[in-house]
Amino acid sequence: MSRLSSVMRDVNTFISELDQPSTSPPRSQSFQQFSNAEYQKIERSNTTKTLVNHKFTEEEACLSFAEPSQKRVQQSCMSPENDYVNRYLKHKDEKTMVETRPLMSSTLSTGTSVSTVVPSNYAYLSALSEAFVKKIRALESIRELFCANVYPESFTGQEAINTLSNLLDGLPEPYCVCIANTLMKTTPPLFEPIHYSQKSIIQGSLYPDEYYTLNEDMTDEMPQGILTGLLGCYTPNCHPNEGCYTPRCPNRYPLAFLEPFGNQELKAPKGTIGRTPSSSSHMEQKALSEAWAQNVPKELLETLSKREIARQEAINEMIYSERAYKNDLDTLNDVIVRPLLKDSNIIPSKQRREEFVSEVFGNYRELRELSLGLSDDLISLQQEQAYVPMIGDTLIQHMAYFEGPYTRYCSRMSLAEYLIKQESKVNPRLAMFFIQVEQDKRMRRLALRHFLLSPVTRMQRYPLLISAILKKTDTDHPDYTFLTKCLDMIKSVASRSDQMAEYYKRRVEILETNDALVFKPGNPHVDLELTDPRRRLFYQGIMKRRSYEKSDIFLFVFDHMVLMTKYKYRVWKKPIPIQMLYLSQRSSQTPPVSTATSRSLMPAASSNNNVASPNYALLYPLTICHLGRHGGAYNFLCSLEEKQKCIQAIEEAKSCLRKRMGEEVCELISLDDSSFRYSATTTLQGKVCCTFPFVTIHMEKILLVGTDNGVYIKNYDGTVRRIITCEEVTQLAVLERHHILLILAAKTLKAYPIDLLMSNSKSPDKLGQTLGQHIHFFQIEPLYDLRDSKNQKYITPKTGFKLGGRSHHAWFKKYKEFYVGAEASRIQFLKSKFLIVCDRGFEVIDPENLAVGGREIPDRMDPQFNFVSREMIKPIAMYRVHDKFLLCYDKFAFFVNNRNGSLVYRGPQKLPLLCEWEGQPMDIVFQYPYVILFDAQFIEIRHVDTGELVQIIPGDQIKLTYFQTGDTAEIHGCMTHMIRSDIQQLFYLKLKAYHPRKML
Repeated sequence: MSRLSSVMRDVNTFISELDQPSTSPPRSQSFQQFSNAEYQKIERSNTTKTLVNHKFTEEEACLSFAEPSQKRVQQSCMSPENDYVNRYLKHKDEKTMVETRPLMSSTLSTGTSVSTVVPSNYAYLSALSEAFVKKIRALESIRELFCANVYPESFTGQEAINTLSNLLDGLPEPYCVCIANTLMKTTPPLFEPIHYSQKSIIQGSLYPDEYYTLNEDMTDEMPQGILTGLLGCYTPNCHPNEGCYTPRCPNRYPLAFLEPFGNQELKAPKGTIGRTPSSSSHMEQKALSEAWAQNVPKELLETLSKREIARQEAINEMIYSERAYKNDLDTLNDVIVRPLLKDSNIIPSKQRREEFVSEVFGNYRELRELSLGLSDDLISLQQEQAYVPMIGDTLIQHMAYFEGPYTRYCSRMSLAEYLIKQESKVNPRLAMFFIQVEQDKRMRRLALRHFLLSPVTRMQRYPLLISAILKKTDTDHPDYTFLTKCLDMIKSVASRSDQMAEYYKRRVEILETNDALVFKPGNPHVDLELTDPRRRLFYQGIMKRRSYEKSDIFLFVFDHMVLMTKYKYRVWKKPIPIQMLYLSQRSSQTPPVSTATSRSLMPAASSNNNVASPNYALLYPLTICHLGRHGGAYNFLCSLEEKQKCIQAIEEAKSCLRKRMGEEVCELISLDDSSFRYSATTTLQGKVCCTFPFVTIHMEKILLVGTDNGVYIKNYDGTVRRIITCEEVTQLAVLERHHILLILAAKTLKAYPIDLLMSNSKSPDKLGQTLGQHIHFFQIEPLYDLRDSKNQKYITPKTGFKLGGRSHHAWFKKYKEFYVGAEASRIQFLKSKFLIVCDRGFEVIDPENLAVGGREIPDRMDPQFNFVSREMIKPIAMYRVHDKFLLCYDKFAFFVNNRNGSLVYRGPQKLPLLCEWEGQPMDIVFQYPYVILFDAQFIEIRHVDTGELVQIIPGDQIKLTYFQTGDTAEIHGCMTHMIRSDIQQLFYLKLKAYHPRKML
């Protein structure tokens, strides 16, 4: 008792540590719901309610069939039961014939009529086999068996009997069993019992309560032969149930057919009515070696109740099935795994061979040890005494260690099968090894898959076996508590295994999708990174491009991209990275589209059963935008349910990406979202073109905004007013030390005293001074530090100025003038030089040596920059990063050395480019450690060291309005308001504290 108490404490501790309560596992729901049926099956087998009521034997019911090579019909020794089949057959020239006659058998009630409609070709074994297979496969869609995951084409013996009875128009069950046995004994067999149908395996006969599966090795060619018992009589005017003078007339009823095949001695009929069926048959008189009642003394059976005998039979089934399971694991080890590891010709690399075995067969050795220990203890229980009083305490001691090993093995089986299939495709020697292995006698003509999935089926079988014992155990029995806890434990293990198996199932689904993808001719296969174990598939469904189109688009939402394919996984458009994906807001504002319900408008059925089929009665628009130069807007129609699922999946994918990459590096802070309205029909404040922040002498923060209609000033309190009326303001700048405002409008550069302009004391026209005309752009920035003694030569007397035009002193004077033989688009200042961005590249100008000319970067004469010459590209900007220059073009960016201008290769692959832009850059700015590109539809942010795309900020009509380099870098922009399309939103792009990025 102390031992049992200790065990119970250990089990209770184990149960309390489980995270989830003991419930039926999700995937094994179908197995649990059949537990009652399974128990009834065991009860029927123990109360001999099987074929015992049908008075026939296999020997008496043997049917003859000819091998295909013989091309002739062999006569066989037939039993009276086969003649009984012919009573319902009338073979004439017509395909079918209906005959109704009273039966003369005591197996059916007197006066009962049977209608016979048997197609004549069902006497041919191939025709009957083909019809049988079709009907069995049709059952898969209307019911699910507990073994369906391992044996997809499984069925019960009763289903086989019913199928044959339907095909042969109500043929009685005993004769259907005879025909089923014939189908099961063809070469190769049409179907065979599964591993747990021990009675059928031992006896070689079909039982209604056992389980069977179609032969996986069966080719398209069905078994051939002739079932002579289903043929008609060759004597003219011979009718069913009447018979004639021929010794083997199939119409004679009843008949006692010949003894075993080939014996020509006839047996005389016993009376006119035939034999009366007995209560047992020769089949059931042969005791099963695993039947408990056949292996114990009769004296013991007489002392036990029927309920206890049934309980002992259930315990016995647990014991011998565990022994069979252990033998399967031994076969897996001895016949498959060990030879595979030893043979270096199959997989030459030892490391790869060991990895393959580890990935496919996992920790099977650990399961083998567990089964060995449990099987030995169970057999010891039975050897100690024929009557096993308790089994729960033994089970619970072993099953307490099941969770880890079984969870690791069972969860990976879908991946293991995928690996076997894929490796066999590329390695013919491995494929041949598996074929040869299945021919080994120790495999018992079972496929490799049977032994590979044996632990999975065993885990699904345990709850059924324990439930069968538990239902025959009284609640006050000492074993009841152990069995109850044991059942809860095993259900929990199965549940955890199923939960983990879902991950591998989804991964295999992604891998199979990747293998099936077909790219357009001329387009190379692109690695979509679907083999990454972190990949997740959030959604797959069917979309229509137009309501009247028959062709569908299959949409897949992964955690890193959206994939669109046509039928048979033909890639339709370029995959959309999740970062570059944008859902148009117009989708929610567009009303649904009504479509016809005609079948002609319905899409073809998908080959993938997991792809959702939409409802086309009412279609809603869904617009998916692929931002960037490679993208576009894709308009789809789908049901409201599918639209909601797709949008939710995209949001989940974006959320998953953010978690994987970490915190976003930049955020938009609104500067104004209501003051500047613009539309095509009315100008209002005009289109915003530029901004400039500065601080007044009163330390007030001011924002200047230049638009098509003038210059506006926004105060700290939020008030906005126009201070200058002019057209096409493209650039603003403030010289804070001198209190001068520079405005470039309509290609005219003017200067204003900012303090007087803001005071509104005089008209702006009287305050401004024109500095130049036909100016495209200007740039202000310190070039020389006058506090440095070497720059003292640049100090000049300061010239004053008076307002109102009373002083003619110029505010600025021309220092030097030089020319660049190309169209310039930008000026950038270096320490003592400045950079000109022009069509042909970047030129560094030294203002002290203008006669020497500029230094061109990159050197187009250098062969390593041939890729620059070949491309039709436009230079955008150049920035100094440590000891290198970052050259940014409108398609890509790369580094050159500061000293000699040579190309800087990146990474071990020596890639010349830092990155290729996703967008069409209008401006590119740099704020360490990020390069920021402004496209009209989004802001693209990349890491300057790796080129990795770290963030995409979508929008509409985005533009850069202000950028200030230096330690206090500041970036302003403008975009269309997300909700009100007539409002222009001004924003400040704030760079968050730098932190290392997580790699994808």
